[in-house]
Amino acid sequence: MERSEEMTNKARVLIEKLKTPERKFSPMPFWFLNDDLRDEEIIRQMTDFNKKGVHGVVLHPRIGIPDSIEYLSDKFMHFIITAVETAAKLDMKIILYDEAMYPSGSAHGLVVKSDPRFASQGIILSEDKAEGKVIAETKSGKYIVQVNTNGTIRGIHFGEDDHENNAPPSADLLSHAAVNTFIELTHERYYSVLKRFFGNTIIGFFTDEPSAVGRCARENCFPWTWGFEDVIESLGGKLSDLEALFTGENNDTVHIYGKAVLERENEVFYKSLSAWCENHGIALMGHPHRGDDIECERFFHIPGQDLVLRWIAPEEGGLAGGAESAQAKCSSDAARIYGGRNSNECYGACCKDTIPWNFSGGDLKWYTDWLGVRGVNLYIPHAFYYSVAGERKDERPPDVGPNNIWWQHFNTISLYIKRISCLMSDSKNAAKICVMCEKRDMPTDEVVPLYENQVEFNYVPYSAIKESNIKNNKLYIGENVYEYVLCDKKNRLSALKQVKGLREIPYRDIYLDKACPDLRCSHIIKDGVDAFFLTNEGEKDIDVHAAVPLRGALIAMDFWTGDVKDLSCEEKEGTTSFHLLLKRRESILIVVDSENQAKWVPEHEKNYIDVQFKMISENCKEFSKTYSGTVNCTETDNMYIKVTGEEMAECFVNEKFAGFSLWNAHEFYLTPYLKKGENIIEIKMTGSAVNRFTEHRMDYGIVY
Repeated sequence: MERSEEMTNKARVLIEKLKTPERKFSPMPFWFLNDDLRDEEIIRQMTDFNKKGVHGVVLHPRIGIPDSIEYLSDKFMHFIITAVETAAKLDMKIILYDEAMYPSGSAHGLVVKSDPRFASQGIILSEDKAEGKVIAETKSGKYIVQVNTNGTIRGIHFGEDDHENNAPPSADLLSHAAVNTFIELTHERYYSVLKRFFGNTIIGFFTDEPSAVGRCARENCFPWTWGFEDVIESLGGKLSDLEALFTGENNDTVHIYGKAVLERENEVFYKSLSAWCENHGIALMGHPHRGDDIECERFFHIPGQDLVLRWIAPEEGGLAGGAESAQAKCSSDAARIYGGRNSNECYGACCKDTIPWNFSGGDLKWYTDWLGVRGVNLYIPHAFYYSVAGERKDERPPDVGPNNIWWQHFNTISLYIKRISCLMSDSKNAAKICVMCEKRDMPTDEVVPLYENQVEFNYVPYSAIKESNIKNNKLYIGENVYEYVLCDKKNRLSALKQVKGLREIPYRDIYLDKACPDLRCSHIIKDGVDAFFLTNEGEKDIDVHAAVPLRGALIAMDFWTGDVKDLSCEEKEGTTSFHLLLKRRESILIVVDSENQAKWVPEHEKNYIDVQFKMISENCKEFSKTYSGTVNCTETDNMYIKVTGEEMAECFVNEKFAGFSLWNAHEFYLTPYLKKGENIIEIKMTGSAVNRFTEHRMDYGIVY
């Protein structure tokens, strides 16, 4: 909507910033370099990305690269140089990827090739002491034995995938010598040919879910490294007591072992990579192995996580998924503690009903909102495919970019992502509650009532707390100030108000006149302005009376469309109340104008036109159907049309494009394209990419 008059207050400045955010807030997708690479094709695709509002990529070597392009060879690096030089010319940014393919630390098997002792090490419980190096004999007469885990990584050539003969061996990430070799082989190689781009075009190195034992490792094998028995004993552990690891019991040595592995991984792997990146003017990026691995996030200059494999899903609700349901706040809250942005490798293989490519536009919006309202501000879509030829189309689909049905409209998607990223960057989260946690122990069930009752909180790992942070019965970490603490199992914050549940929390970040468990709320302060980002995580419309605990005029911005309107509101007893209607898949930002100066044109009443559509054509190759209808208009103001159908809808009025929609119900604003008298309205419905890339067939078209 247009403004009714010019304004110069903070609220207006913030809204204008969010309407057209800077390029740096662009999504930066995994770009699967997965075929025989060519300079001209690299340049063509990157130019196309840039035109669609995607101003950076992660250069991700992926399975499908021919054997003739050997990892880190001169030929391989030639194409990496082409991509980086192209990015520099287009003012795009590059994140380098530190492996071929994942998990990180192997250099495509070159680390182990340089020294077989650098292979991933583990301990097993065995009756045969000849299986490997005996660490201890147990009371039961068995042996704790050090062995190669036989772990592998997924490689970049066909024949190198999980369980295939040529899968590259994983490396010992708990060994200083092995990790130093990995850095020398990988990081130094990239730096040797791209030095001039570091710190400008190249902004980071992405490390991907490093695993101390590797993939497909032998069963019942726990991480180890050469000489680690000395570490365990020096900490007071008894090696024979490690048998409890294999029987599921617990004892002092098991506790010592778990802590020692964590510290070793942090010190040897994450700290080494972090120091290298810092010394070379870029950020350590990527993510750890699990969604609740929060302790190691402090070593990332941009903490990250990955949302993959539909562990979280719209049909299950945004609060299911166990430890993975904490992952978005794992990275965002780490960034709130340690500073800077945070990222998420998102959408990867999030296919519904295990059908490849079954990832709808509505899913894309839901996942984007799920991450954004929890504070993620750097989106790394998984993935844009360089090629979908042959088997490549079946490798962890879907392509959410150039090979999907919505690519021609991706500017709208990228702009939406930029808005969220801008909002959640350089802003203060208003949470008053800290939820204590540590690696692989981030409470999830306990925080469900907070989400469902719109109470902000931040996860805070115990390792981030110092005695100097506690003053006047509050916890101060950076700009964050916490008055309440939940799940303080170690009783480290006895000075704060201890709460065990919702009833002991005397406030809400937004008040509602009835329970609304699907409403998510993030209260942030950006550029001196209080704002509330609201998303609908459910499948039904939300229609409630709401109030924010502040006074001022309220402005609502539809984050997808960019439309802005005044809200009719009433101040009472320190709050400002308003009517909240948030439809399925909608998201809005409520901005509090404490200066009461901002004036926007109020929302007009929508007039819906009823059109009788007929299918006039079907393109079986594109899996699309086109429908046409005629309407006679005596008035053209505030006219809309609504249709239901699958999957992507595009609207044309009198042969002019009037918009597209990715989820039901599809709604289009017609007024700018209508004329008095007869108007021809066409709707083109395009079916899911499932139809294009698999043998499955999904219905598409208007549902009458």
